[in-house]
Amino acid sequence: MKKTVKILGIIPARGGSTSIKLKNIANVAGKPLIYYTICAAKKSKLLDAFIVCTDSPKIAEVAKKCGADVPFLRPKHTARKFSAEIEYQQHALAWLEKHRGWRPEIVVILRPTSPFRPGDLIDKVIKFTKNNSYSLVRTISQAPAHPYRTWTKKGNTAELSALLPGFVPAAHFEKWGNDVPRQKLPKVYWANGAVDVTWVRNIKRGTKAVFAGPVGGVVTDPSIVVDIDEPKDLAKMEQLLKEQRGI
Repeated sequence: MKKTVKILGIIPARGGSTSIKLKNIANVAGKPLIYYTICAAKKSKLLDAFIVCTDSPKIAEVAKKCGADVPFLRPKHTARKFSAEIEYQQHALAWLEKHRGWRPEIVVILRPTSPFRPGDLIDKVIKFTKNNSYSLVRTISQAPAHPYRTWTKKGNTAELSALLPGFVPAAHFEKWGNDVPRQKLPKVYWANGAVDVTWVRNIKRGTKAVFAGPVGGVVTDPSIVVDIDEPKDLAKMEQLLKEQRGI
């Protein structure tokens, strides 16, 4: 661990997952899920330090066994189902400044649900952030389904309303309506959560400052993130990890 911490990694691992209990330490290919992100953080050449930020003593214990720094337990009010992410980030920065004297300039968020994160991706996004004027940089992947083709339902009825009727140029909409050919639609991306990088000055000022923009995106393969909502998703992730390792 370096004495001067300018670039800090934070691995958020809330204990109260609503889908799978203690999802972040679920067994995946013989290791707790969080292990893979801890390993990725250790391989980074640009992170000065990283911590696991959790409210769960059990997750903290597992993370420490995996070689992670877990300096405190996150307050429960920052780990509720609908808690804003900036809450735990602001708390972590304040705690580290008070107890360790750390005053980082950049924070890198590494979510445990991205065990397929390429080894060089963390440093790639950090370099991109330092070389550009963005309030936030996120890894993104091309969306599997175009939002222009999504609909909302009116209450409990079967009546549909197009979600984005004005998303494409008027000429296309006038000709094809909501059946605009895929080739005429602009590419859209979703933030896949593998790596988020932002400036500490923005975190301290609040969410509006983080997203004040411009926001930058580093395009990655969508396969690096797996949605984990049910136990079967863990099985799918385990199989993919085994294939990746040639097991």
